[in-house]
Amino acid sequence: MQRTDISLVDLSLELWPKRVRPYKRGNVLYWQGDPVENLFVIQKGAVKISSISSAGKIYSHGILGSGHLLGATAYFLDGIHETTAQVVDKTSLVVIPLSEFQGLITQDPKFSAIVMRELAKEAKVHFSKAQDLSFLDAQQRLKHSLIKLADEHGLKTDKGIEINVNITHEDMAELINANRTTITLCLQELKKLGYLRTEGRRIILIPVGHMNSLDQLSEAVVSGGIGEAADWASTAIKEGIDPVKVLNALMNGMKEVDRRYAQGQVDINDIVWSSTNMKEALPIIETAIQHQDISLSHLGRIVFGTVHGDLHDIGKTMVSMLLRARGFKVIDLGVDISAEKFVEAVRAYKPNILAMSALLTTTQFEMKNVIEALEKAGLRDEIKVMIGGASTTPRFAREIGADGYGHDARGGVELAWRWCSNPDDRFSSHEV
Repeated sequence: MQRTDISLVDLSLELWPKRVRPYKRGNVLYWQGDPVENLFVIQKGAVKISSISSAGKIYSHGILGSGHLLGATAYFLDGIHETTAQVVDKTSLVVIPLSEFQGLITQDPKFSAIVMRELAKEAKVHFSKAQDLSFLDAQQRLKHSLIKLADEHGLKTDKGIEINVNITHEDMAELINANRTTITLCLQELKKLGYLRTEGRRIILIPVGHMNSLDQLSEAVVSGGIGEAADWASTAIKEGIDPVKVLNALMNGMKEVDRRYAQGQVDINDIVWSSTNMKEALPIIETAIQHQDISLSHLGRIVFGTVHGDLHDIGKTMVSMLLRARGFKVIDLGVDISAEKFVEAVRAYKPNILAMSALLTTTQFEMKNVIEALEKAGLRDEIKVMIGGASTTPRFAREIGADGYGHDARGGVELAWRWCSNPDDRFSSHEV
């Protein structure tokens, strides 16, 4: 009877109990181009499998852990290693002489079945890696590689899943076909999203299920159906994910929409749809943040509203969502907001920027009334005033004394970012 339920490690220890050998970091088991002389089973530790191109570029096929069989593919093909195997952490290996491996393959169905299973798993990993390289950007490839490393070498702790192997930025770069600078930038972005943290060279990931929920939330903002983003936000909160991480995932979805819009991949209707998705999910997350009494830092605070007599909301909502995605705290007053309410909001919230929207030529002059009301209240010099909307122009902005004009959603967001990203220049220029 064939026993394929036994692990390859257990079977190899049963067959070759005296062939377990210790290896140190940096030891090379075989070089690319070497003939196959021994095969190896990883009992514990980590071995990097890599190859070098004709141009001299190193590409890593993976950092393998316990249970993997090394050298079998080369044996079954032409007997020449197409990769290099190098130990990257303290490792124990079962060294199998080629002659004994050949004998067992032909005589022991149990052993043959287990080897075939391992080769099939190896082929599946290579297929998955090829898909990643074909369809994913560098950050997504790095995230997938870290998840695989956590699966191979993960150690569960109260902080998350620690990748318990000594891996460098160069190792990660070789894994995803990138350079070390790209790895550093991708790691920083994954930290911002809350997917991982680092302690020295150790990387600690949040649970993969949590990652999936956050990814689904971001994707729901980009292309989800009605209520889908709100549903994923609720799911993430119920799973116990930090509300700040949930908020970051929501904003990341909107950033992706903004990026695609800038590159001409989506149109204004897509932004409106995504803004609606985000608007539905945002209150769920904000409630969780308030419930846990979490304090957030923001690039700047903006009071935003559509002026008195104007009930148009879509443009304002879209700009508000893009501003939030950029890191601003937006106090959305709504539509049909009087000059007095704008002044009250400025006095109460002390924003960096007051943004006003008007779609109609009959309502745009309300913007001048608001600016005059701010002056009378002694608040005008404390803030920047930005206007926008289909009926407004740079000339009109100058005439009413506004500081800036956003010709479209992106223009308004970029102007606010310039004003608030450099505090020293925040009130130094009028961009109209």
